[in-house]
Amino acid sequence: MRRNMGVGCLLVMLATAVWAAPWAKTYSLATATVAVTNEQANSVWSPVAVLWSFTPAVTGTVTASRTSQGNTYLLGRLVVSNVSTVIWVPEADYPFEYRDVLVLTSTATNGAAQVILK
Repeated sequence: MRRNMGVGCLLVMLATAVWAAPWAKTYSLATATVAVTNEQANSVWSPVAVLWSFTPAVTGTVTASRTSQGNTYLLGRLVVSNVSTVIWVPEADYPFEYRDVLVLTSTATNGAAQVILK
């Protein structure tokens, strides 16, 4: 009985770790805008970080904003000078519900943006 409880607890801990684990996806900045939409009706996710990568180094501006119910809210704006990597980590937990959109923009189009969500 005690062994079964231990195995059950282990399975619950493993399932919790898997469901809570962040995931990442990389997008091209060829169009200067990346839009990540929550298209799952019963799912909520939050951005953990956004990493912009440029080759060669750039000078410009990157932004992260949220569009929800027709309203757009600026979450972060960074002005950079002669850099090849920019990292934005939200100061708060921003839950994106069904049809909310994370919009990333960049004045430079020679790179990629990696979005890490949880």
